[in-house]
Amino acid sequence: MSKERLKAIFAPLGLAQEDLQALMQRTLFKRFAPHTLINQKETCLGFILVLSGGLRAYIMSENAKEITLFTLKENDICLLCSHCALHSINYDILLESSQATEVLLVPQELFSSLKDTYPALSNFALTIISKRLSQTISTLEQALFKPLVERIREFLHENAHNKEIRISHEEIANHLGSSREVISRILKEMENKGEIKRAYKKIILLP
Repeated sequence: MSKERLKAIFAPLGLAQEDLQALMQRTLFKRFAPHTLINQKETCLGFILVLSGGLRAYIMSENAKEITLFTLKENDICLLCSHCALHSINYDILLESSQATEVLLVPQELFSSLKDTYPALSNFALTIISKRLSQTISTLEQALFKPLVERIREFLHENAHNKEIRISHEEIANHLGSSREVISRILKEMENKGEIKRAYKKIILLP
């Protein structure tokens, strides 16, 4: 049934029946444990559909500081390849499962072949890439120009469930491109102001 979700994406794009069948047959189902690095430096994954769980796309500096560019959740789609999809960014984009995750992968060679054959699919691919590139630029702009305390506050509210978020200070630092020490200091200041309550690997948002 999971491939039916993929068929619903590609069927309206005018693919011939035999090409649509080939796509369905060659698409791969993958399951990843939490915090699994999915792509290596030279790997191009192709087209991704997230069935469940979540993925985090990030870059890492030479001193091992990370910053999350964008995240993918259930039903999100992406074309991720550091040397063909987001070629304007001079970093290797890493993709990691943030939790137990299941995805469908259309191999890069197959997707590229179909994209070159069908203009509607090519336009669809450009739309996907443009969306992720826009998210990436927005993330980098915030990292440069928005105060870190505001970015932390937004991150907590966007990722909390029932006013709680289970996450370590180190993980927040990795998402936002900061250090654990700085994140801990700002969270303590927010707690003193009554914005949050901290616990072990858990933060509670207060009214």
